[in-house]
Amino acid sequence: MVAALRDFLDAVAAAGPDTATTVHLTQDLRAWIGRLAEFAVPEGRQLWARRLDLPGHGQTMAPSFVVVSGDQHSVHGTVTFGRYFLGGGGAAHGGAVPLLFDEVLGQLANSGDRPPSRTAYLHTDYRSITPIGEELEVRGWFVSEQGRKRILRAEITHGETLCAEAEGLFIALRPEQP
Repeated sequence: MVAALRDFLDAVAAAGPDTATTVHLTQDLRAWIGRLAEFAVPEGRQLWARRLDLPGHGQTMAPSFVVVSGDQHSVHGTVTFGRYFLGGGGAAHGGAVPLLFDEVLGQLANSGDRPPSRTAYLHTDYRSITPIGEELEVRGWFVSEQGRKRILRAEITHGETLCAEAEGLFIALRPEQP
């Protein structure tokens, strides 16, 4: 269902439907919203963003990062920004890039037996166009960890071209923090 929703969002982004098609799609979507409403559950039981076995934990807001290898110190994977993330001129939207970095570094910051953390800052440097529709390499790694502070870095490359890089500070939550 999540993969189909990703494909649907890419198709919507690429389409210029006529009025009749837009009206019919709107009606179909509203019907599906009604069907899903009866299955609403509290946040702790929802599937969205909680499926650890799916890219993006099963949510479509972030680009689909697929892990190739990794451990609690580093991660390597791929991402293909679909049409849904188009910013213009064949490039990924500038906001989609840090969204991906936050997803990748957040997963890494919380890996192993570390207590959960939250993003304190995420600094992104854009080095070249991040193309859509191309498989890109993503790497993330720990720089340091002191007390509750975790500093991590990541990069996106397209072949030999560095598209973007990031540094993030993640702070481990105290036991009483949600």
